[in-house]
Amino acid sequence: MYNLYIMQQSLSLERTQIYLTHDQQQRLAEVSLRASVTKSELIRLAVDQFLKQQATTSPETKVQRLVGLAGLWADRSDMADPTAYISAQRASGF
Repeated sequence: MYNLYIMQQSLSLERTQIYLTHDQQQRLAEVSLRASVTKSELIRLAVDQFLKQQATTSPETKVQRLVGLAGLWADRSDMADPTAYISAQRASGF
């Protein structure tokens, strides 16, 4: 049954296996029924959306974000001595 479905797809599909929580499985099944598509198709759509979001970050945007972080904690009084702060964090088992 599934082989026939896959063979009818115009895409070249590769099989993979994932683990979902019980809640994810239930919610995915509900959406699948409402949308009249397979859970696999919904997962492919979600992966495409995720990958599209990842691809939109250019190197220039990443640099701008990093530059924007400079001085972020400049006004923190507990960071006056970064070495002491890090030592205290490590001493507590961090």
